[in-house]
Amino acid sequence: MKSEKMKYVIIGNSAAGIGCVEGIRQIDKDGSIVIITDEPHHTYSRPLISYLMQGKTTREKMKYRSDSFYIDNKITFLSGLKADKINAEEKTVELSDKKIIHYDKLLVATGSRSFIPPIAGIEKVDNKCTFMTLDDAQKLENMISPEKKVLIVGAGLVGLKCAEGILSRVTSITVIDLATQVLASILDKEASIMVQKVFEEKGVKFILSKSVRLFNGKIAVLNDNTKIDYNIVVMEA
Repeated sequence: MKSEKMKYVIIGNSAAGIGCVEGIRQIDKDGSIVIITDEPHHTYSRPLISYLMQGKTTREKMKYRSDSFYIDNKITFLSGLKADKINAEEKTVELSDKKIIHYDKLLVATGSRSFIPPIAGIEKVDNKCTFMTLDDAQKLENMISPEKKVLIVGAGLVGLKCAEGILSRVTSITVIDLATQVLASILDKEASIMVQKVFEEKGVKFILSKSVRLFNGKIAVLNDNTKIDYNIVVMEA
């Protein structure tokens, strides 16, 4: 009697999810694989979005698997849908369109999300975005122009990648962080100073050891009551 095929469900369409598909297909050629992603895109390299903003790459070149990847690996690709609920007892995933997907094996590989602090007035800021996805990059692309002033909240890797991507395309960039140095989680003080100097030589201004207390119109008020005017806010705290 032929055994039933294994049902694999992967939530996430980036490096971990794609790597999982390839690992599964090395040992199981016939099991069903479903990929669920809330992005409407083929898998792409997120670190390249800053280079997309600079014109150094294209959306097509950002794909790190062939267009036929999903077909070649017999994947049911459900894009533009969120996994709203996982029922571990029944082994099901409920999607944002209310469809129920059954699984035998489940991988949650959604990666990280930008943290947006509950800063007073942030909900009234019209021109704001994060910088984690291709859609974020497109939103920022639609907002920037040579006369704009950009405030980036967060001096980590994503915040600095954003600054790198737009530094020649706006009037000014100010990066603010509560940490005492840039890239505080990955660099020591000496290396951090070197990186900060490179950005400062290109016109980026850093305000460290401070945070935004309030957004009021086109003014950001810091915790020491310093005021910074801006047109666009990128939240990457």
